[in-house]
Amino acid sequence: MAEAGKGIETFGFDNEEIRGGIYEKFKGKKGQIDRCAIVYTDPKAMFAGTKVHFKERFFLCKKGKCCEVCGPAKWRVGSVIVKYGTDKQGNPKKPLAYELYPWIFSEQTYIKLKGVNSEFPLATHDIKISCTNEEYQHLDIVPCSESIWTHESLRDQVLTSAKPIWEYIKKGIASDLSVEEINDLLGMSQAASADPTSKLDLDSVLDKMA
Repeated sequence: MAEAGKGIETFGFDNEEIRGGIYEKFKGKKGQIDRCAIVYTDPKAMFAGTKVHFKERFFLCKKGKCCEVCGPAKWRVGSVIVKYGTDKQGNPKKPLAYELYPWIFSEQTYIKLKGVNSEFPLATHDIKISCTNEEYQHLDIVPCSESIWTHESLRDQVLTSAKPIWEYIKKGIASDLSVEEINDLLGMSQAASADPTSKLDLDSVLDKMA
């Protein structure tokens, strides 16, 4: 890890510190099982979300031309997730390590989480996540028998670390574009109209050319 104030370094393509963005988002990896948990202060406010469209990027639905061109808006949901240090089967390593990530996902993943929560409340259970398709983030989610991060020895420090990530999620779910910006994005900008003040007396102009 680079230290501040040590000047310019040289490296190849092995620098894991250069990731782009403020936070690296959580994404499942094929062939790997991650043990995770949704971090919350209020179990009734574990998620943030809104209906969006996608055209080059996600943007908030304004219930207008965007729906006509892109089809019905779909939910995009975000939460803070804690990912524990585990082996590839999702078994925690010793000593325990963890990282927090923003997790932004589709309505299909939310429906899966809701199904798990109906029998194993996610306020008190970790989950194991396995990925069947990395590009489209098709995930299988199964509950664990307990929650690690809610233990009194971890809870406060996890919640403190989660606060800025939660704010990032609420701002990063989708772009809040104006109607004009949406029209530009969808290629529906109105052609510029003629300026009536510039109308010429063509007969007069043509007479001068004769």
